Amino acid sequence: AAPPADRANACEGKMQAATSRGGMLPLAGRTRLLLAALLLGRVPVAEASFDVPELLRRHFRDVCAHPPEPQRAAAPGPLDEKTLEEHGLEFVALNVVFRHGARSVMHSPYDCFPKQFADSIISDCGVHTGNMLDWLANETAKRKEVAGTPPLVKKYHGDYGTYGEASASSCGPAQLLDEAVDQFEALGGALRGAYFGRLPEEPSLDSTWLYSTDTDRTIASTYLLQHFLFSGSKAGSRPLRTAELQTRSQDSDAWARRVPCPAAEKAVEEASEQAGTPDDFLGPLKKRWLAKFGKPFSQDCHDPVLVANCSGKLPADALSGEDSLLAEVVVANFLHAKAKYLDAKEAWTSLVGPALLELQDLARRQAEGKERKALALWATHDTVILPMLVSLGVWDGVWPQYTEAILLEVYREKANGGKAWVRLLRRGEPLEVPSCHPLGPGGLCDLEHLLPKEVARLRDLPVREQLCTGGGDGVASPSSVAMGVAEVPSKDSMSLMPSVGRLAGLLMTIVTAFGGGAVVGRRFGRDDRRRADDSAFAPLLQH
Repeated sequence: AAPPADRANACEGKMQAATSRGGMLPLAGRTRLLLAALLLGRVPVAEASFDVPELLRRHFRDVCAHPPEPQRAAAPGPLDEKTLEEHGLEFVALNVVFRHGARSVMHSPYDCFPKQFADSIISDCGVHTGNMLDWLANETAKRKEVAGTPPLVKKYHGDYGTYGEASASSCGPAQLLDEAVDQFEALGGALRGAYFGRLPEEPSLDSTWLYSTDTDRTIASTYLLQHFLFSGSKAGSRPLRTAELQTRSQDSDAWARRVPCPAAEKAVEEASEQAGTPDDFLGPLKKRWLAKFGKPFSQDCHDPVLVANCSGKLPADALSGEDSLLAEVVVANFLHAKAKYLDAKEAWTSLVGPALLELQDLARRQAEGKERKALALWATHDTVILPMLVSLGVWDGVWPQYTEAILLEVYREKANGGKAWVRLLRRGEPLEVPSCHPLGPGGLCDLEHLLPKEVARLRDLPVREQLCTGGGDGVASPSSVAMGVAEVPSKDSMSLMPSVGRLAGLLMTIVTAFGGGAVVGRRFGRDDRRRADDSAFAPLLQH
């Protein structure tokens, strides 16, 4: 079957042909067209004060990331050899901060739509960690041309007494879908082709840093990406073995935007409450939603709409082609989210800043030759990538797509003590980070200037404690005039992240590898809140 985007283009042609003749598509055809074209912006607007199609085109461009083109575009390769030679530079490392692949819904469609409609847009899962082992066993069996074992596919039931029957879905909330396999095959191939031959040594699983937030969808995404990076390599022919996948408890992981920072959390909560969609847009939408679906309107309903669009679900009895409710709920949520992130920028910086510091720390160690792993993969979420971009001052309003890859290329001067330079890219284009100016050789950024001072100051624990406890001029509510504190000299020996080397660890096998993989384990670090003067509070990466 053609990808959803191709089907949407084909359907749009049919609509244009019909309307040019003064005709109208049948109701079912118009309904399918509505959802298929939702994120492409081909949705008519009904009495809205915003240009809904234009907002969708601008802010959700290629959000579904149907492979392979978006993934190929994300990996342009490092600066050319001539430019490096001209400026006396060498390319030494690559960090990839990426979003998980296509997933199932996080918000139940049954809270938004009648059961018949909700049933029609639910997707079956394919490759979440619950059945990853069996998926790999089948793939291995195919290669050896022997019979494989059938996968164990979870079937999720509703609460006792609800709907009178089991759900037809094999999905829990936010599990990877089958398309994630193709997405990461495309991304892995693009990264391998553009970068592996340019690094000092061709990366292997042993020379790659793996980090993921502790969720099924990011862990499974990490596995898929490393498999397609290293499948068929010399490292892939080795016997079954283990490899560490670094992670933290979700309650204390900045890569999941969750660090102990009460003042920031309060400021974000207040910003979320204050960030509203204009009444002239939201008011009529709520009334039409209730009249159409018999369910109270919720901005969370955007989630099943986006997922249904990306997974190619084309319901027969959803909405007429003239209605724009599905498109409008996506826009309403975006307007709310945009205000929430921008109005509480300093608070979000306190929550995701430690992850940016950790990224900078690893890049520094790679440039200095203290870290032998020249390739690093960091698996996270759109709701982390977005505030990271906001904190850096480079968010362009476009929502992170599935498998969105933010690349940090690391360069080193051959002279001048091996000074480190970096290039930050999104969707294959260099990002103009304000704190990087003036730019250095080849248009690169001084690694030490990559992070703005609002992020860099978080390295000092007294400053962080002041910001996060609300003491003095700590993180304030969005209505306050200022959210900063007095500058305190940075202490590079301190970090916000607990040291895995000093914490109790647990190594747990989660998936079995074949080809270029391994048995990937999770190393857990507990939330270890230390005193500000505790010099043992060292970066995870140094152990």
